[in-house]
Amino acid sequence: MNDTIRCLGCSNELSEGYIFSPRRICWSESADSIFADFGSSEVLISDPIFKIRKTPAFRCEKCNLVTFKYK
Repeated sequence: MNDTIRCLGCSNELSEGYIFSPRRICWSESADSIFADFGSSEVLISDPIFKIRKTPAFRCEKCNLVTFKYK
């Protein structure tokens, strides 16, 4: 069994690690910049309350693609 996880973009082997942010991470279907977000986007990872939570992720260092599960 091969446990190597490959990039969807270039098939390069992915590095396993964590993503984190002192702010929330949101999703939008629009590329338009926004000044402030008043609930118009989907929150994938919420603001930390006391500690910054790290989310498991996979990163392609060749094409700069990061993949993670949220919620």
